[in-house]
Amino acid sequence: MSCHKSIDVDFIIGTLANGGAERIVSNIVNYLPDNIHKRVILFGEEAKEDYSCNSEIIYLDRERNQGIIKKLSLFLKRASIIKEHKKNNPTLRTISFLEYPNILNLYSYRNGKTIISVRNHMSTKHKGLKGLMWKFSIRFAYKKADLIIAISKGVKLDLVKNFSINSDLIKVIYNPLDTELIKQMADESINYEYSKIFKNPVIITTGRLTDQKGQWHLIRALKKVKSKIPDAKLVILGKGNLKIYLESLAKGLGLADDVFLLGFQDNPFKFIKNSSVFVFPSLYEGFGNVLIEAMACGIPVISSDCPSGPREIIAPDENIEGRIEYNIDKNRYGILVPVCDGCKYSAEVPLAPNEEFLADRIIEILENKELHQYFSDRSKCRSQDFSIGTLIREWEDIILNLPNS
Repeated sequence: MSCHKSIDVDFIIGTLANGGAERIVSNIVNYLPDNIHKRVILFGEEAKEDYSCNSEIIYLDRERNQGIIKKLSLFLKRASIIKEHKKNNPTLRTISFLEYPNILNLYSYRNGKTIISVRNHMSTKHKGLKGLMWKFSIRFAYKKADLIIAISKGVKLDLVKNFSINSDLIKVIYNPLDTELIKQMADESINYEYSKIFKNPVIITTGRLTDQKGQWHLIRALKKVKSKIPDAKLVILGKGNLKIYLESLAKGLGLADDVFLLGFQDNPFKFIKNSSVFVFPSLYEGFGNVLIEAMACGIPVISSDCPSGPREIIAPDENIEGRIEYNIDKNRYGILVPVCDGCKYSAEVPLAPNEEFLADRIIEILENKELHQYFSDRSKCRSQDFSIGTLIREWEDIILNLPNS
């Protein structure tokens, strides 16, 4: 790697707020060396900078995508601006994150070097007519990239098997996390208004309140947990369109005073550190940043064995395909449970088998102090494998050494 080579890189993402991908872009930009000149390109009505970013910020627009004609017009406008800039900078690398920015980036794939980051299990994520359109775009457009960065082996496998993308075009780089900063932020005091919650055993999860994250299964599992641990509480950090449903479900289960939806928090880590266990009930993922973040906070983690990411984090020595045993295995770095079925049950419906299983594992980790301490220690150990100091070198390598022709 040449330490003296200087190069320009544009990072394309809608916003630097609210999400795991957005936090990762901030981490990458802040830790890349000074000989890489960085710009971050934002767009849309939600474009803002909640995460610090040591780079030039460009706002393409702050307009709202509303209506088919408006969406198409905005896409062409944004793509044209990016294309023109790439044409004027033939050695420019453009790196995009998430589906819409990836398609924007690929619109001008013949100019500069086009790198896209795929951050989810794409064959699982998209459903219905809209899903078919996305899958068509992925199958035919993603092959135009100069390089695809997959955030897990499972994501890479999905692209190869379900979208016929050449394996050689895809490089796996795990999400780099600033684990030292996470630990510092975790030591901050919890706001007084929330402090009483954390005098109890707290189960916590974070993520957007969307179908993908499956938080309702955790709320339902809490009912059984409380039959064994009456003072247990559940804290959910994040915002999204399922908030009303989740609140209604908690009320219907008689858990209105035990489930706390605290919205998006600038510092989720102080809440995680003061909790008893982090539970990740996602139906599908690309990787699962928040699992590593929770591990860095030093608490045990329980995760669904969803496609893809959690198994690679918790059981890195096990095959990412095929069946595994869902026993408590001390060779792992946390506890894996089978994925729930994704059905939005009403409060009156008895727990589904996998919700029962999830509840039993939570009870076990909360009641067994020795097991709790063991997996707390395992969490801290595993989180170091994803420190940004290690993984940023892989990003630096692809940026500096991707051929210009």
